This record gives sequence, structure tokens and C-alpha cells, in this order.
Amino acid sequence: MITRIEINGFKTFEEFSMDFSPFVVVAGTNASGKSNLFDAIRLLSALAESDLPAAFANQRGAYLELFTQYSADEIASRIHFAVEFYLDRTIEDDYNRKVELVHRRMRYEVEIQRVNDERLGIEKLVVNFESLLPIERDQDKWFKSVIANTKWETVSQNLDYKPYIVTEAKDGTTVITLRKEGKGADKLTPISDLARTVLSGVNDASFPHSFAVRHEMQNWNILQLNPTELSRPSLMLGHDFLNSEGQNLAALINRIGSIEPMAIKSMSRMVHRILPDITEIYIHLDQARRQYVLMAKGRDGRSFSSSVLSEGTLRIIALIALIHDERHRGLICFEEPENGIHPLRMKQIIKLLQSLSTSFERQDDLELPLRQVLINTHSPLLIKEVMKLDGNNDLMYFSRLAGKVDADKNLSYRITRISAVNPRNSSQIFIDSIPAEDAVTEHELMEYLSDDSREKLR
Repeated sequence: MITRIEINGFKTFEEFSMDFSPFVVVAGTNASGKSNLFDAIRLLSALAESDLPAAFANQRGAYLELFTQYSADEIASRIHFAVEFYLDRTIEDDYNRKVELVHRRMRYEVEIQRVNDERLGIEKLVVNFESLLPIERDQDKWFKSVIANTKWETVSQNLDYKPYIVTEAKDGTTVITLRKEGKGADKLTPISDLARTVLSGVNDASFPHSFAVRHEMQNWNILQLNPTELSRPSLMLGHDFLNSEGQNLAALINRIGSIEPMAIKSMSRMVHRILPDITEIYIHLDQARRQYVLMAKGRDGRSFSSSVLSEGTLRIIALIALIHDERHRGLICFEEPENGIHPLRMKQIIKLLQSLSTSFERQDDLELPLRQVLINTHSPLLIKEVMKLDGNNDLMYFSRLAGKVDADKNLSYRITRISAVNPRNSSQIFIDSIPAEDAVTEHELMEYLSDDSREKLR
């Protein structure tokens, strides 16, 4: 679970920071920079998975467009990210090695630099800084506000706050050291021409805290649900998890039902409460084509395949399936969840999304993997429904572009500002540390989204 992100030099972000709760909503008009936050999360996840060329190649825009552009001739040379986490209690690798973490609060930093390769005469990307360290409890405002003195706290004695990854000078050479936990030697990687993060090479639980952070970042999913993909049958020998575009929905539901037969009945009841015309969903096994087909039964008893279901219906079924998937963990980023949804269903969609996030108020969530939801929207109707939510599980932000002037360089450019919104019904535990001058009221946000004249909040 992300609890804080800091960004500098990426797209429209300059010395930017933002705090997170389990359920986060970012509201703003189109071209306000809110999608760039998703892009930053997508790039960070890729940096934990692959080398720099592959990570940057799979982003929205050419690699140079990912660096902050101050003018046509002035582009940032570095991108710096810092992310703070609250991790699951235990981590398990592919070799069934399970380790309980000493530290669940961690901070990871990485910096990517553009440099000239004089030998080849081209520009390339290198890692020039990386660190991973536990967050000390005495300095941890998030921990004191949210976790301390609850059953969510991991009680550990003799806490060691030494870094797990550190960039340092050794024998005249800058190296990134991956600290071995327990027996064995540290792993030292010279920083010269380093084309991937050290974190991306941690493949097992012999480095449990580093592996846990990498695993967390790999479980960040940017949902851009495509009704065409949602409606497709799933191959029986294919994947059984929902990918970012919505593929494998039928296989996911089949897997959930094969593990817990009553789960599909539970899903059917939830679908029926939101969509009364559908009384049941089930999976048809098409043996001839070796595929699973999602079916829906109507009140008249007739059944229809997913190929004729509406986009909104498919989105609702997908979210309900994720709620029932015990394997689902980590962060879901969902862009404009209002798309394809009838306004009368907006309240139910928000409640589904909120239920996909961990609540620190629910003790029955203690042993489950942590779940987090980040959505962005420009819908005033969706915002109104979010504002009606009770509890302290949510945090709302308002995104906009603001002008920035660098007098020394005679530059004028736009940067993203994301300010906290004070919901009427929510506890303040997640926004106590946010300066009052950086917050906006619900009224200001609704007025901005509904009014073409928006200069007053720029």
C-alpha cells in the first residue's frame, strides 16, 4: 500500500508530494495532470520489473516526453521518485519461502538520469541513485495517526533501521549496495552505466524487505477496462486473473467458483442488487472451443452471453469479481470509473470501489492482503457520491495545472498541483499532516468542475 509519493522531473511534476489512504479519489478536469499521476505509478512499477529501455518504452509518450519540459529547448535531465509503503505482514516467493517482515513501513527512492554515450554518440538512461530504508517510528506521522495502538501494528523488539539498499562510495567507485538480511554477503553493483534498478533484480525472499517492496510495486494495476476485452470468452489454459484491459474475466470468475462454489452465488446476489434485471451470473464451459463463457440470466429465465452485455454491466461484474478474488492484492488505479455507467448506478459503483480497499477499522481484514484503490474522475456526480461516504478510509484530492515562473532562467511553464479536499463525513486522520493552505473545500471543488470559468483556483 502506498502511503506517500514524491515526484520531481517527471512530466508536469516538480517537487511534488502527495499522501495516500486506502481509498483515494483525484478529481479534476481533462488535461489537469491527474492522469500523469497514474503514469508515474505505471513507470515506477515498470522500473521494479524490467530494464530502463523496456520500462520507458511501455509508457504513454516517448521517453523524452516523460521528463519535465520547461520549454522547447529546456528539458529536465533527471527524474526522481520516492515512495513510502505500508506492507503486508508476510512475503512469500515462488519457492514457497514465507518470511514475516520486521518492518512494514518502508521508503524507496530512485533517480533516473539522461546521459550522453560518447562511444555511441547517443543519449541513454541510467540509474544514478537508489535507496530502500525502514521508516523510523518516531518520525512516522502516518504510523502514529493510522496504525499505532491498533491490532494493525507489528510489534517488534530491537528494530534495526539500517538501509536495505543504499548508494555509497566504495574504493573510489559509486556502488549500490543490496544488504543481505541474515547470513551471507551484501551484493554490490557499480553505478556506472547501470541500466536497471537493483530492486528489479531481487527475485526471492532471501532479501525479504527488498523483495516485499518489489512485489508490492509489481502488484500495481492500472485498470483501463475495455468492454470488448471484458466480453471475450477466456481460454481454459490461459490466465485466470483480470489484466488491465479486462481480459480473462470469465476465467477469473471460474477460478473463484472452483475454489469456493458459494462465491458465484454471492456475486450473483451483488449483481442483482445493482442490476435487478439480472438474477444470476454463471460460467458456461465451452468444451468444443476449450473456453469459459460468462453468462447472465434475466428475470424471464433467458440467458445471454457476455458478448451482448453492456459496458456498464461488464464493469460492475468485473469489480464484483475482484472483491471476491482472494488472490487480489495491491493497488488498483482506475481512470474515470463513471464511463459507461448510468448515473443512477454511480452510488453502487463507488461503494464497490471502496469495498475493494482495506479498511483499518475492520479487524477481519487483518490477515488479508492489503488492498488499495486510486481513481481519477471529472464527474461532479461521482464526486457527490464520494462525499457521502462515511468512515476514515478515503481521501479526496483536487488536481489542476498551475503556472510556474523561473525568473533566473526566464522560463514560464505549467506544473501539476494536487490539493486535499476536506470531505464532510470523513475523519481527519489522513489529512492532519497536510497544510491548511494546500486544501480546498468541497464547495470550491464542485464549483470548479461545474464552471467553465476556473481561473480563480489556478
